[in-house]
Amino acid sequence: MKNNESLKKIKEFLNYLESQRGKTSEWKISDEIGEFIKEKFNQNPPQILKWEKMAFDFDEDYPEEKSTWGTYYGPMCVFPDKEGGIIEYPNIKALTPEILSYWEKRAEESKHPILKARYSDLVWDFSEKIKGEKAHYSIAQIFIDSVIEIAENDLCEFATYTIKKLKHALALALIINDKERIEKLKQAIIKYEDKIAVDESPGLWGFSYELLVKNKKIKLSDEEERKIIKNLEERFERLLKGNNLWAAKCAADDLVDYYWRRGEREKIKNTLLKLEKMTFKVFGKASSLVLTSWLEGLYHTYRQYGLKEEAGNLSIQIKELGKKGLDELKKIEAKVEITKEELEKFVNQLIEGDIKSALKRVAIHYIPKKNKALKQLKGISKTAPFSSILPKKIIDPEGRVISTIGSVEDDISGNLIFQISQDIRFDAPFLREVIQALINKFNLNTKSIVDYFYESPIFEEQRKEFFIKGIDAYLKGDFLVALHILIPQIEAVIRNLAEKIGVPILKPSRVGGFNYRLLDDLLRDENICKVLTEDLCLYLRTLLTDPRGWNLRNNLCHGISHIHEFNYHTADRIFHVLLYLALIKEEKNE
Repeated sequence: MKNNESLKKIKEFLNYLESQRGKTSEWKISDEIGEFIKEKFNQNPPQILKWEKMAFDFDEDYPEEKSTWGTYYGPMCVFPDKEGGIIEYPNIKALTPEILSYWEKRAEESKHPILKARYSDLVWDFSEKIKGEKAHYSIAQIFIDSVIEIAENDLCEFATYTIKKLKHALALALIINDKERIEKLKQAIIKYEDKIAVDESPGLWGFSYELLVKNKKIKLSDEEERKIIKNLEERFERLLKGNNLWAAKCAADDLVDYYWRRGEREKIKNTLLKLEKMTFKVFGKASSLVLTSWLEGLYHTYRQYGLKEEAGNLSIQIKELGKKGLDELKKIEAKVEITKEELEKFVNQLIEGDIKSALKRVAIHYIPKKNKALKQLKGISKTAPFSSILPKKIIDPEGRVISTIGSVEDDISGNLIFQISQDIRFDAPFLREVIQALINKFNLNTKSIVDYFYESPIFEEQRKEFFIKGIDAYLKGDFLVALHILIPQIEAVIRNLAEKIGVPILKPSRVGGFNYRLLDDLLRDENICKVLTEDLCLYLRTLLTDPRGWNLRNNLCHGISHIHEFNYHTADRIFHVLLYLALIKEEKNE
């Protein structure tokens, strides 16, 4: 196709885009440009058509935590190349001053608000990165005016796109301090919410409150503010009559926030009590676990706003519901078959050699590895993506929710603790076989085991009697006594280690003296982790101090442990920890 003819075809096509009316979106415009390129230029278009398509391929409001550009726009897609690098499309590196100048010209000439908004916003966003200077404020004004027109005529395919543009336009208007356009945007936001709001769809209302009332830079008249709040209050009352608890909660959240800012405590209380009543109405006959989950959130809201009495009353109901919820849980079992020969071979490999080699090998083998657990989590994310997205709740035998673990992406530390906790539980029968084999092969008794511990300098002589009594009870199968003695001694051993390497073990007390630092605090100390290794510290926290794991130390010390927890699974793990701590020796400097 000759050059003049190409330009004519492109001009006709761009005029066609300009003439389109009705709802559309940037990705639809990109598709139309792509089809035009394919039909007229066989995938080899002139530069300006590439620039046109690129303009509508950038991802608007790109997540800040994923961005490497430091811009409002980001790549539409990111994927690895064969060399292990990253390919981004569109790529900021492909932009030039010439492209931005072209978009600026298009922003000034274009008549279609969506096209005009995209061109101008790209120029505003990328100018400093590409040209080394900020765009003129008039570019931001073009964008703002275009967004106001988009909202007034409801031109975006999806209302949420328009809300996003209004939010961005307001931010730009505040940056350039254009009071006239701030006022116009204010009115556009209020009118647009009135136009699209549907009670059952929280995403289509509430943005007037978020963008205008909560924004201290925006000045609202008393009448404008009353209108926004009155709409929320009336919507909340309507929703209370139905079953959409989520929508009612969204309205309540905004209202409670507003009342808090104004110091209207009684209104906060009344709003939350109404929400509580609706929660029981909607889920009162449903699953106790579902109802408990909703009430937990409400409990924390009561606490957040200082309503201690209401929170206390609700906590009693939550506890009762927790007990009922236990009956709704279903046991999931997985069987693993291993032959006697395979088990014997595995055990014999671990305990071969002399006694010290065997004890050391067993101690090291059963330390969970952080990197291995992370790989397991990544594998689960691929093979069972749905389960990795859902949050998990850990419930005690009384039905009390101990902790909540978020998705793998949002809560990697919680999932890591949980995964290690599951792994060491799975290993329990094998560890039992290994320990029994150790005892039988080397005729281990209380004296030989305690003497082995005390080859390490972090075991204090004055505490030897504790270990004698504890190990004696362990070997006799009296796990109730053994664990009550040995678990606190692990804390004493770690504290002694801290002193020996110069880590402070005291912290100020609120009554004027000093308290010992707690075990979990010590296990997070960088210097202790260097001696014990990161893997061991994570293992000890999972086993002893983290509610997302076994939490043995805290449960025992606070009288929370149940009698069935004093079993060989738990006792073997504590014995294993002591075997590993016994490996720590003092460096002798000549």
